[in-house]
Amino acid sequence: MQKELLTELEDLRDETEFILNNEEIVENKHIENYLRSLERIRYNIFNKIKLRDKYEINESEKINYLNKQYKTTLENGILKIFIPEVIPKYKNINNYAYKNIMFNVMEKTKEYKKLFNTELVCVFINVVENQRNIDIDNKFIKPIVDGLVASGVIADDNIHNMFYTVLGTTDKTKKPYTNVYVFKGEKLLNWIQKMNEVDTSNISTFDNF
Repeated sequence: MQKELLTELEDLRDETEFILNNEEIVENKHIENYLRSLERIRYNIFNKIKLRDKYEINESEKINYLNKQYKTTLENGILKIFIPEVIPKYKNINNYAYKNIMFNVMEKTKEYKKLFNTELVCVFINVVENQRNIDIDNKFIKPIVDGLVASGVIADDNIHNMFYTVLGTTDKTKKPYTNVYVFKGEKLLNWIQKMNEVDTSNISTFDNF
């Protein structure tokens, strides 16, 4: 991350030197472009520092948080993450629960850094529990997404880079777990667009997804 910060500052230095050393040709449009670049670089640096401060974990914490049961696989452009535990509810979230999931997702997916680069991706989360009724909107899925950002699998969690959906499933034969699927968002968006163009009263149209 330090290298990325230095690159941003070098870009700013180059643009600043151009403005300072070319007074005779600099026009308002050049200054406007420079100010836009200044704001963009300032924003990028600020967010990188926030990200580093938020996710930086020392070596002793890594030992405590690492869970070898977390698994990742990549097949047909879909990154699958197996989380062998219950996703906490909003009201039960604490610093340990958050860091536990976030850090393990980050560690298990860092080998796929820049897999989707800056593409829009969909994060599909399937929460599987023993209970029959699950209030899926109470689940705190943020550490999963933050882990993907921290590992660099997705560039950011803003609306330009990702969206997500959550499904709750009951399975009384297994311990609670969560499967996460990360894939290009265009696949789901194309399906949604197709649904807008056809008569959705016929359930068979959903077979085309």
